[in-house]
Amino acid sequence: MTKLTIVSTANNKFATPLTILYRSILSNDTVNQFAFYIFNDHLNAQNKNQLKQLESEFPNCQKISFLTVDEQLFKQVVTDERIIKAAYYRIYTAELLPDLDRVLYLDCDLICNGSLETLWQTPLHGKIIGAVEDAGYVPRLAEMGIQAKQSFYFNSGVMLIDLKRWRKEKITEKVMTFINQYPEKLKYHDQDALNAVLADNWLYLHPKYNMQSRLIRREQEHPLAPAEILAEEARQNPILIHYSGRSKPWLTFGVRPHPLRREYWRYVPTTQPQFPGQKTG
Repeated sequence: MTKLTIVSTANNKFATPLTILYRSILSNDTVNQFAFYIFNDHLNAQNKNQLKQLESEFPNCQKISFLTVDEQLFKQVVTDERIIKAAYYRIYTAELLPDLDRVLYLDCDLICNGSLETLWQTPLHGKIIGAVEDAGYVPRLAEMGIQAKQSFYFNSGVMLIDLKRWRKEKITEKVMTFINQYPEKLKYHDQDALNAVLADNWLYLHPKYNMQSRLIRREQEHPLAPAEILAEEARQNPILIHYSGRSKPWLTFGVRPHPLRREYWRYVPTTQPQFPGQKTG
């Protein structure tokens, strides 16, 4: 039996999707134990209770804990209507969890479709994180003026993090320095800063561990044929489905329906509170 530690960030808008994500993780692995840490962005008592109920519902849910960050640390960060200040809180994971050596960071808009044990056990071979290439295949490192041996740019929605090496290399300090010194470069916010600091220091993971919406919709092929083979493998057997972009499975207005929205609703109890505009199925 293995203990997996999951870290996420949530506000009241995303408390229910996060609950569904955790429910999907716990439902797909009844062998291992899970501890969940949530960066708390002003969650109300009702939403905290909704998440805490997983402890009694699933025997393999060891605990749900809430983390608090000093918001003043992020008073100057770049935000927009989709990327809020709390998205930056995860940068301080190593400091707020000083006794842990490894965590798996997951965005709220994901669903787990299998066991995470193999991902959790993945050797990082000296790299600080493991992540999946961003499915937009954008040349962001070059655009930011970052010199790197590998031009790949990762999506930060799923990150397997070696906290010991993160602390040793002072990554939090380096990322925050980049954020404060180069706000004009942060088109994709803290994801840009993480890529800038961790260039050449992250392990390329199989896209089945972060199958993003662009990949699902086949919006573009990877420029490298071997990577496109991996993309097709991910479509056939995704472990983590990432509802990246504006189309979310709990939304039924304003955007085209997500092709894998039913995967989300598989894990929604009939008593689960709904957002305005939601419908089951």
